Amino acid sequence: MAKILIIEPFYGGSHKQLLDTFLEQFHPAEYDLFTLTAKKWHWRSRIGALYFSETIPRDHHYRALFTSSVLNLAELIGLRPDLAQCRKIVYFHENQLNYPVREIKERDCQYGLNQIMTCLSADQIVFNSRYNMTSFLDNIKSFLNIAPDLKLKNLREKLEPRCEVLYFPIPFHMIPKRIFTKNE
Repeated sequence: MAKILIIEPFYGGSHKQLLDTFLEQFHPAEYDLFTLTAKKWHWRSRIGALYFSETIPRDHHYRALFTSSVLNLAELIGLRPDLAQCRKIVYFHENQLNYPVREIKERDCQYGLNQIMTCLSADQIVFNSRYNMTSFLDNIKSFLNIAPDLKLKNLREKLEPRCEVLYFPIPFHMIPKRIFTKNE
């Protein structure tokens, strides 16, 4: 009977490395892992909640839910209110509020809004760096000011107490020795 529900809509690259390193600390009976392959992250972000809402068993005993910020946690909880009782932890590899775009007009605001809604649905928000956390919190207000006639207030104040930095784990045993030797 699993106690931790782990969801990763983009299981590849740094997302996979983080989870693989993280899961080394647990016995497989302590968690259930639900993933999608690492391709087309835009679609993973947009449809992941719907997919996982139909894939995660309804008969469960989860007490914690861990996911990356690719998942729209608010949508998942809306579709699966039975998961709302879990302690919800979201991990940010990057954030969409300051993700570089050529022009602000090109920005697809949906991904940033998904991340804000995810944070509002989470009990704990973990960032991979102080820069990532600060840039997210600092940009909430200006990002939401894009909306033409709605001014939302105090979101940073609501989210900041839930935030912390947990630096990305580096499994040194996986680093090739050639990196530490001088090329001559």
